[in-house]
Amino acid sequence: MTYYAFVDGIGITLIAVMVFLLIRLWAKSKLERWAYELTRETLNHLREAHLKLDSIQREQQHLLSRLDRATESQISKLSDLYSRLSQPKSPA
Repeated sequence: MTYYAFVDGIGITLIAVMVFLLIRLWAKSKLERWAYELTRETLNHLREAHLKLDSIQREQQHLLSRLDRATESQISKLSDLYSRLSQPKSPA
């Protein structure tokens, strides 16, 4: 009777090991697919964020150039006004 119990124990052990290996193989496949999808989704989000940041940077550069032009215009006007004010007035 102990011989049959030993054989049954080995059989159950082999079945348990096979089930464990099948579950591990299935889980590994699922985890690899999940990791691939997560990486792809993350890269897409990074790409979108990069495009948005580039757009913001271009808009900032555009605004800065407009501000520079407006500043130069104001400085020029102020210089003209200062030069007019600093000229001695001629008696009328």
